[in-house]
Amino acid sequence: MEQHCPEHSAHQRAIREHDSQLDAHGEQLDKLNETLAALKEIERQNQERIDSMGTRLVALESVPAARWQKATDYVLVAVLGLVLGMMASHIGLS
Repeated sequence: MEQHCPEHSAHQRAIREHDSQLDAHGEQLDKLNETLAALKEIERQNQERIDSMGTRLVALESVPAARWQKATDYVLVAVLGLVLGMMASHIGLS
């Protein structure tokens, strides 16, 4: 067995301690990377949900506008029919 000076032994202990700390930090970094990957996946899924909600919201918002457009079309056709009918009766076609 080889004998080491106390200073050399202290350095070896310090190196072992630092190595164990580095290993622990490496494990922590691995766990953080896994957590980050999971969070990125959750963020992607949430963005998909937000995008689909936006699409649905646009569709829902367009329903009243389409109803008003149809209503104005019907009113316009009725008014034009009335005007043409009045003109026809005025010139004696009906």
